[in-house]
Amino acid sequence: MRNLYCAKILFVALVWAKIAAAINDNAPVEDYPAEAPVTANATDLSLDEAQVFEWWDSGIIDGDEAREILDLLEEGNTPEACMLAEVYALESCATDNPIEKQHRKASAKKNLGKETARTEDTHTSKEKVTRAQKKDARPSVIPHGYIEWRGRTDSLGHLESERTELRLHFYRYSLRLGTQSLLTYKNAGSEAHLGQISTKELRSNIPLDTLWGTAMLYPIWKFRLGALLDTAKTTRASLGFVHGNGTELELAYWRHQHTGTGGTSETLRTERHSVSAMAKGNWGSFATWWIPEDGHDIPLFKIQLHYREKTDVAIVAWKADAYLHGNSLPKEAHLSSTIADSRFWGSQTFAVTAAESWRSKFGVNARTIIPLEGDSSRTSLKASAETGPGALRGTASATCLSAEERCRQNDFDLRIKSSWNVDREQLAFSGKIRTRHTLDEGFGMPLYEAGVAYSQDAFNNASVTFTIPKGTPSREIRLRSSTDIGNDFLQLSLAVTFRRTAETPLHPLHAAFFARFNF
Repeated sequence: MRNLYCAKILFVALVWAKIAAAINDNAPVEDYPAEAPVTANATDLSLDEAQVFEWWDSGIIDGDEAREILDLLEEGNTPEACMLAEVYALESCATDNPIEKQHRKASAKKNLGKETARTEDTHTSKEKVTRAQKKDARPSVIPHGYIEWRGRTDSLGHLESERTELRLHFYRYSLRLGTQSLLTYKNAGSEAHLGQISTKELRSNIPLDTLWGTAMLYPIWKFRLGALLDTAKTTRASLGFVHGNGTELELAYWRHQHTGTGGTSETLRTERHSVSAMAKGNWGSFATWWIPEDGHDIPLFKIQLHYREKTDVAIVAWKADAYLHGNSLPKEAHLSSTIADSRFWGSQTFAVTAAESWRSKFGVNARTIIPLEGDSSRTSLKASAETGPGALRGTASATCLSAEERCRQNDFDLRIKSSWNVDREQLAFSGKIRTRHTLDEGFGMPLYEAGVAYSQDAFNNASVTFTIPKGTPSREIRLRSSTDIGNDFLQLSLAVTFRRTAETPLHPLHAAFFARFNF
């Protein structure tokens, strides 16, 4: 029966694809808004495993928080990983510092791949040609794509997680095999998907679990119709509105089929309904998911707001991200464990960057987490200041770990960085000292760190960092290394931290591997 049901879904997907092809082959290309490239955000957001390891090794985040961020990076969901980083580490993925631009480009290309770069280039070039040229353009019939592998190991050298992907593009079709298997057809704004469907295919702001089935998106003028059917008989129907100024609205209806076991060991099927809505614009995005059967409970909300103003004196930026929900959650929602266990989970960032040559910057970060169990809240505050030329740039920060305890524990961080640029190459030296102060106990053991980094271009860079986390080298030493090597066809990356203590010899503590071959 399951094979027959899968065959029916395959037939429906092929029918959708053929209908879309027949209609859209004669449709004007400009009758629909061009799909935006899949980037991390409207701003330049980037985050990689090496940065997460740095926060982990410095004690800014713990192992569970680091793994949550790393899992999202492995899935390719950089925006959600950045949200977690801004809450857990009180650090922003975006930077206005031109010194960091090469590393930002390298991380973006590694996480998004050659397909995104090609999409951005194509999107830019299409804006420069006439309508007639657009209509005559046809996708390439030459197969192209990439093979990619990602993996992480733990302190014992065991493979903690891995992800393999083969992506092949041909004409209007794309095939993905490996950890996620998916066949996609795209033509003039319409889409048909068959296989493991998730967040990206449904263009959901709220992360979704992987669903086995078929989905369709079809544009009609400024509107977009969508439908989903999976093997568990979960259905989704959506209506969206897309405007050329970046405004996007969507309303979706979900019909869920869940299978369970009753007290008599009989299989029970329950049917539930829910409604989700999404709004997106230059101001940010808003998404909600409501289950009528749990009408007394708080629906799931995801809010992302941002503001940026540039004047002759300074650049003022503000950003807020938050999740809010009650005791019940839609089963198709794929939220990090900390978010799922919190009634409110969010952060705010405010920064002022001077327009002068040094680009001096002052920022304030705050996070608040309210667990589902109990009414207590956990709030942390961080203030930071950054100034100086590239040859000698200093950053100082103070973090109140528990505002509800009147800042009983505070972290102080001071770092110096010296960068030298010649054409596209960059050499940087850095040093850091970090310590924690506790009321009635004073300062704890400081953490010392020194490192050197070299960047040749967006694909090739390396860094080595030497860390003394407990005051003296005799107690513990950590050596963190990050290497990226590649070109347009081959990309390799390795980030690893080695640890040596008084009781154990030098050994790998955690590592992340990445390899991609483009063809």
